[in-house]
Amino acid sequence: MKIAIVGAGSAGIFTAYKLMNLNGASVDLYEKGKDITNRSRKEVMSGFGGAGAYSDGKLTLTTEFGGWLTDFIDEKELENLIEEADTIWKDVSGVDKLDSSQNYEKIKDLEYLCSRHNLRLYSAKIRHLGTDNCLLAVKNLQVMLEKSRNVNLFFECGVSDIILENNEIKGLVLENGEKRYYDIVVLAVGRSGNSWMQEIVNRYQIESAINPVDIGVRVEVPRSITDHFTDYLYEFKIKYYTSEFEDEVRTFCVNPGGFITIERNENNLLTVNGHSYKNKKSSNTNFALLVSTKFTEPFKEPVKYGQYVAYLANMLSGGSVIVQRFGDLIRGRRSTESRIRKNFVKPTLQEAMPGDLSFVLPYRYLSNLKETILQLDKVMPGMADPNTLLYGVEAKFYSLRINVDQNMRSKSIKNLYCIGDGAGITRGIIQASVSGIIAANDIIKRI
Repeated sequence: MKIAIVGAGSAGIFTAYKLMNLNGASVDLYEKGKDITNRSRKEVMSGFGGAGAYSDGKLTLTTEFGGWLTDFIDEKELENLIEEADTIWKDVSGVDKLDSSQNYEKIKDLEYLCSRHNLRLYSAKIRHLGTDNCLLAVKNLQVMLEKSRNVNLFFECGVSDIILENNEIKGLVLENGEKRYYDIVVLAVGRSGNSWMQEIVNRYQIESAINPVDIGVRVEVPRSITDHFTDYLYEFKIKYYTSEFEDEVRTFCVNPGGFITIERNENNLLTVNGHSYKNKKSSNTNFALLVSTKFTEPFKEPVKYGQYVAYLANMLSGGSVIVQRFGDLIRGRRSTESRIRKNFVKPTLQEAMPGDLSFVLPYRYLSNLKETILQLDKVMPGMADPNTLLYGVEAKFYSLRINVDQNMRSKSIKNLYCIGDGAGITRGIIQASVSGIIAANDIIKRI
């Protein structure tokens, strides 16, 4: 059986990994970016390993975060699959220690503290690979697939279209115009393929639904402000519903001792992200603060909306991202190089341009973010200090969610599987990996 996988992020890699050396399967894995040995840190979103390769390598081992797979499979089954995916990551990375405290009493105290201020703290097991070990794991996975007898890797080989006949997938059209035919196609295009996926959905009227878009900032504070949380929870996950708009605001991707980084998306769109190493630490903690918005009819392009907001930041910063002191934002003035230079919190991203985020973020988002920071200050004193740094914008683009069954098969196109972040089904390394395992398990049964 000839199988094509489009995209070599976590979802696509794990599909190929499970099919590796399987009798009766011939697998071609296409990736528009470079192989991991030739990727640079500027190529954050595409290439073998996808957006996860240069990420913080944070594996959130819970069914509650990182995607919507519980909409398709039983929670207990998902727990078992998360354990399977975690075991693979553990083996290829060499990181066998979990970054979570066993002091459940202390964690309960933190949950209680948050509840007094309408903040909901979610505790989760975390395996923190670190950017260094995550990169090592991805390299090991590429070597394993290269040695496989039935997996062929095609790098710098983009796919422009799919081939359909009577609502059945028949193959792919490469960017050079070449047509290649397959029995099964797995679309695992990741976040960098969101726009492409939406074009395919619209072109062939593939059944889908609208996902929310997350827009916000990355916050950077001294570690001393967050240590009483991160000493017991490597990543605190907190949700808050604002009083003015009742919108959901959440913390995401917490990096104690971490560094701010720039994420280069398609069409040179720059957004902010953060990561941390196992063996290299800064004196700061950074985390994303995101406002989740689910648009209603007639608007159906939340990804473009998020990209538009990010483009504003790029334009106003002269082709970079913006950094602003929280105190300047509250006062209604832009941050300047001299103010940033004198600031108590030293930025870990030197390339960021001092500016004013109020010219970028719509009022609703700005109001939500200010209110949430002031609320977090009640459980993490110093969070709302004038020296706190905000980088913008951080945006998480989740494409239209493809309607799939419990095996990740498209409900409208025969022999088409849609998995991972690019299909709008997951939003993190572990659940993306699991979606690849689910698709591969179903293909194995069919073979």
